[in-house]
Amino acid sequence: MMLITKGWFLLRKYILTIPRFDLFLQGALLIVVFLESNVYLLLRRNAGTGYLSSINEDWVKLGVGGAEFFLGAVVAWYGRGMRHFTLSAWLGATAISGLIVLAFPYPESGRPSVELCGGGVISAYSEHHMKNQSPEDSLLVPRTVVLIITAVLCALTKISVWAHGITYLDDHEPQSGPYFYGILISIRLSLGLSGQNWLRSGSVREDWWEAHVSLSMLTLMFCILFTLFPRKMEGYKEFEPIEYNCILKPIGRMLCNKPLMLQTVALSLLNTALFGYVNFDTATIQSKFHVETLRQDPRTARTIMDIFRSLVIIFFVSIFRMRFSGRRSDGVKSNTASKVGGITCVLVTAFFAVLAGLSCGTGEIAGFNGEYMQPDCSVGCECKSETYGFSPVCILNTSTTYFSPCHAGCREYEDLNGFLLFDNCACGPQRAVRGSCTLPSCWLVYNIYLVFFTLVLAATAASFLMQGMAILRAVPRRDKPIAIGVSFAIVGVLSHVLGHFLYMVIGYLTCTYERDSICLFHDFSIWSVGAVSAALAITSGIVSIVASRYRPTPELLITSHEYS
Repeated sequence: MMLITKGWFLLRKYILTIPRFDLFLQGALLIVVFLESNVYLLLRRNAGTGYLSSINEDWVKLGVGGAEFFLGAVVAWYGRGMRHFTLSAWLGATAISGLIVLAFPYPESGRPSVELCGGGVISAYSEHHMKNQSPEDSLLVPRTVVLIITAVLCALTKISVWAHGITYLDDHEPQSGPYFYGILISIRLSLGLSGQNWLRSGSVREDWWEAHVSLSMLTLMFCILFTLFPRKMEGYKEFEPIEYNCILKPIGRMLCNKPLMLQTVALSLLNTALFGYVNFDTATIQSKFHVETLRQDPRTARTIMDIFRSLVIIFFVSIFRMRFSGRRSDGVKSNTASKVGGITCVLVTAFFAVLAGLSCGTGEIAGFNGEYMQPDCSVGCECKSETYGFSPVCILNTSTTYFSPCHAGCREYEDLNGFLLFDNCACGPQRAVRGSCTLPSCWLVYNIYLVFFTLVLAATAASFLMQGMAILRAVPRRDKPIAIGVSFAIVGVLSHVLGHFLYMVIGYLTCTYERDSICLFHDFSIWSVGAVSAALAITSGIVSIVASRYRPTPELLITSHEYS
């Protein structure tokens, strides 16, 4: 008994501390984001689209945004007195739902491969090729239902991370609020956005379950870890709690809080601008630079840029974290955070404008004239573009770019250490090479684009940090969980529903090659995505600066009003 008591004492003293809680919270957010990314990739496999997103995925995202709107405040409200247990419960529910997915295995299949004319497989694009699937997938419906439930739980768990995890930390060390908030933002926009790139190839393999079970079990591990923490630790800032009999009363008070509502609208606009653009990053690169993005062409690999991107985001956000942490005992002021967040949006707008304007002289792709029509020379090749997407090749003697080796009518290929040469092409008497004909001339502009895309993410992360702190500081300390819940509910409907639908419309209007409700290629007007994001970012900055003009109601005045 004495040994157990001593072990528990050492655990509480050295492990169950605020720095460890912060570290576990970072890991929990990262794993949940990765699990969510894998769920959407598995939904693509359900739809039989391989690496390509379908309209079904967009509708699921709209539904998840609706769930955030209706349940966001409820998630934050219930369990606000036992935040670590509430966070643990949401992590546990998400982990269990993720594990249930394993009960519905996929029919045997492999990676979707780029094919030659006539169906020959090009192994250099992928070591596995698509195998014949069973004519009927009897588990399709229940698997889809469980995947959608898991996607909804991932979204609600992320709300709990902010509403319960961040407020738990902020109640113990309010002077370090920007530090705690900033590191989560850095993780979300650096490593989090790379999740689909890292998990994409595994999601269509026969051993897809390995990554999924690992992510689900890690989520369950964090669920267990958070149950060990106490309700409050040394340094907890006490305040007089008020018991509410109805959730509508605090929600009403949040809706009447002008700085909170204005800052929430600003956050929604910026969130829409960033993630709307991120969803079209691949399509933009394909359309404006004719660069293959779904598979790694050795000449355009983005692995180094992904690492560079993470370092830049972390460095940029760290400047704001250190600048605004520890300056006051109760943390950064609401109006200061709003003003800085608004000013940073101006920088975000400038970077979006540069992304919208960057392009190079790519010329035309054979078959594109308003809408895509497969060239006559390869009509009989039976190309399955809807499974592999844009995979350009260049016919050397004519300097003509084709959508894929199959669309160029190529029947043979040679692999020279990753450099592909295609022979016997019906659309050209000479050899073809992998990549568009303008790839060498567009290489510099393409890399400039990647740099500015990184700068957009870094500047937006800094603005997210300040706007998020403005929301935390715009309400009394006891109202922080419900304030985040209401804010995320509004962000859910404005950004993840209305905003996502806006970008869906833009994608529909700019699509020039569609097969089976899948847009395989966009025309050059895809630059409008960057222009819309720039407009939303500057509007967010204006609203955020307006929010800084309002002073939050002092806690003591609210307390007196509640007791009267």
